[in-house]
Amino acid sequence: MREMMTESIRNDVCSTGINLLCEGGWEAFTTENIARRLNVSRGVLYNYFRDKNDILYAIARSSISDLCDKLDEIASSGRSASDRLVEMAQYIVGTFHKKRRYHRAILENVPPPKDFSHPVIAGEQRKMAIFEGVLRQGIASGEFREFDLGAACILFNGAIHHMCMLSDFQDQLVDPVPVIQLFLRSLQKQ
Repeated sequence: MREMMTESIRNDVCSTGINLLCEGGWEAFTTENIARRLNVSRGVLYNYFRDKNDILYAIARSSISDLCDKLDEIASSGRSASDRLVEMAQYIVGTFHKKRRYHRAILENVPPPKDFSHPVIAGEQRKMAIFEGVLRQGIASGEFREFDLGAACILFNGAIHHMCMLSDFQDQLVDPVPVIQLFLRSLQKQ
């Protein structure tokens, strides 16, 4: 029971932190504001997290895990590889757009990871493995021709990243479908 309560409190802290980052950016993301929103003292937060950065890494782990879980769900559907890749791109770009203030706060204020055990690196590796699995299935089914899987994963991920940045800078959702369809045409058998 205590473990469930601990997990519930940690989840509430992370959700509140994300909301603060989305609403007010990095300046709003303080332990004082999180505690105030949850109607607890800052001391209570320190029972569950070492500091603000610990909260931030818990948020990163949770966000990346949620993203990859959704990508796994899309990847395991019975649709064509092309349809799954388009849906993945739409989901990632749409999610990024909804949480752009959160992502911008992270990108502008958090130093890049220094080791491969960091949750962002682990999440990126999992995401790339999901992309590779769908691309590999497209080759196996005959939907795509043979190609360099590593390069295709990097190009696909780069295209999505570029559209996320465009959505952020233009402050409007960029439709990834035309770009992803162009990418997919380059993979299809002639």
